[in-house]
Amino acid sequence: MKTLRKNGLYLAWVISLIGLCLSLIYGEIFDNPPCPLCWYQRIFLFPLAILLGMAFYRGETFVIIYAIPLAILGGIFAIMHFLQPYVPFIQKVHICRMGIPCTHSGIEGVFPIVSAIGFFVITWLLC
Repeated sequence: MKTLRKNGLYLAWVISLIGLCLSLIYGEIFDNPPCPLCWYQRIFLFPLAILLGMAFYRGETFVIIYAIPLAILGGIFAIMHFLQPYVPFIQKVHICRMGIPCTHSGIEGVFPIVSAIGFFVITWLLC
């Protein structure tokens, strides 16, 4: 457990970097346009990868106070994305109008929960 706490910044950066790469590969290489909720998650994930990478490289931990809100907000949007097909209020808002609809099934249905887990783990590692 001490090793996780000691290397938390590095591990959080690696998780955010993996999420960034997978997001770009799935969206750009496999040519699957993201829905708006995916974009909102990307808005919080992409700066995390840059911020945490710079913080780890320079050995600065004060950046964590800026990274935690990004991870929490990204996680909120990921949970909202996951719950969108099941919660009538979110369905009525019609957030997803372009790209793959949030009511999709198959492997795309796993992405929001994986994103939420990633944001949760990043938050946990930084706290």
